[in-house]
Amino acid sequence: MPKFFIEKNSIINGHTVISGSDAAHITKVLRLSAGDAITLCDGQGTDFSAVITDLYKDRVELNINESHPCLAEPELAVTLFQALPKQGKMDFIIEKCTELGIGRIVPVSAHRCVAAVRDAKAEEKKLARWRKIAAESVKQCGRGVIPEVTGVVPLPEAILMAGALDVTFAAYENERDMPLKSVLEAASGNGKPKSLGFFIGPEGGFESEEIASFSAAGIPAVTLGKRILRTETAGCAVLTAVMYAFGELS
Repeated sequence: MPKFFIEKNSIINGHTVISGSDAAHITKVLRLSAGDAITLCDGQGTDFSAVITDLYKDRVELNINESHPCLAEPELAVTLFQALPKQGKMDFIIEKCTELGIGRIVPVSAHRCVAAVRDAKAEEKKLARWRKIAAESVKQCGRGVIPEVTGVVPLPEAILMAGALDVTFAAYENERDMPLKSVLEAASGNGKPKSLGFFIGPEGGFESEEIASFSAAGIPAVTLGKRILRTETAGCAVLTAVMYAFGELS
């Protein structure tokens, strides 16, 4: 069933209106008619069963039949701290990690990042695109919460942000002794955490000084196995392992 996002305060007496590009999609692409059912979502975890009552050139009017919690959201709040990759790769990372259940994505400026942080206007435009990708991915996969995508932060600030999470680690290709599996087993053995965050480096990986900064903050470096993964692959691989370890793929 098609799903569209609305503001919760737009529902008045069991009635709401969809306008703009979503209205055009309903009428011109999906070619829905009065009496057809769709799912609405407030982006905060609540779904609404709705029926189209009237269609106009610029809007679609609907009646809300009932509301219920979206069951597609993971219980574990996961944050990806992603070092800025080359142009275009971040779009892929946001799309796929949203499908896998990420709760927040924090783009990070690290030493070896090829992508540079440009002027404020360009960064604003890029952030708006990233957030739109996250919202569109949520529609596609049936989730009820749009992941938060923050602005770009320097690595020291990201490390401070990670300090508020229950479990954190950083993927590092030169780590040999600490496998991801061990960190996840230890975390699940201490009772299911509420929040988890992990760091993925840029194309050239994290520098040794950055790994030292992680260690000083109590963030262990982990190996992802025998093969070196691309930065756009690593985040998805780790997130899948995390979701499996905590029962989110069952």
